[in-house]
Amino acid sequence: MVNRLKDRIGPGIYLYPMPLVVVGTMNEERPNYTTVAFCGVVEVQPPMIQISLAKTRLSCRNIEESGYFSVNVPSLDMLRGVDYMGIYSGKTTDKSEVFSTFTGKTGIVPMIEEAPLNMECELVRSFEFGSVHVTFVGEVIQTYCAESCIVDGLPDIRKISPVAFSVYEDSYWSIGMYLGKAWNIGIKYTPPREGVE
Repeated sequence: MVNRLKDRIGPGIYLYPMPLVVVGTMNEERPNYTTVAFCGVVEVQPPMIQISLAKTRLSCRNIEESGYFSVNVPSLDMLRGVDYMGIYSGKTTDKSEVFSTFTGKTGIVPMIEEAPLNMECELVRSFEFGSVHVTFVGEVIQTYCAESCIVDGLPDIRKISPVAFSVYEDSYWSIGMYLGKAWNIGIKYTPPREGVE
């Protein structure tokens, strides 16, 4: 059945919103950071996360050579520096001094001190599905969170103040209001019966 209230806009990655993160890698002796929106969860146990990078990115080579990368979740107040990291290539620009760097469990994975949340990842596998991007799957071997952003032992989204990305508009958005507990607000929902308005 054709829905006459919808326009066909063609195939695309219309996933709203996308998380804005900064991927950290080591380029020889220097930390390198790049801004990424193609990021998502692969598995909970063991915890695994995926990132997709354009094949031309310096970070691709860095990950392949070292076998490690970090995923840093920036806060809203870091946005100008984070955007800068996505504009300029590590091949020509030293982005290691935009923010402060620390290393964690491995001692070799650069992470951003100012970011409220950091995940240190070991490469599990990489895939090339198309001609533009490489997808890297990493196991999170340790997570670091600013004390000021922890509530009841867990990271608090309101305190982290993450940024979302809208891909086809090339625009950033902040997270909106609290709506309720997941897997809870629909418990008493009753789907409409067919033929009843």
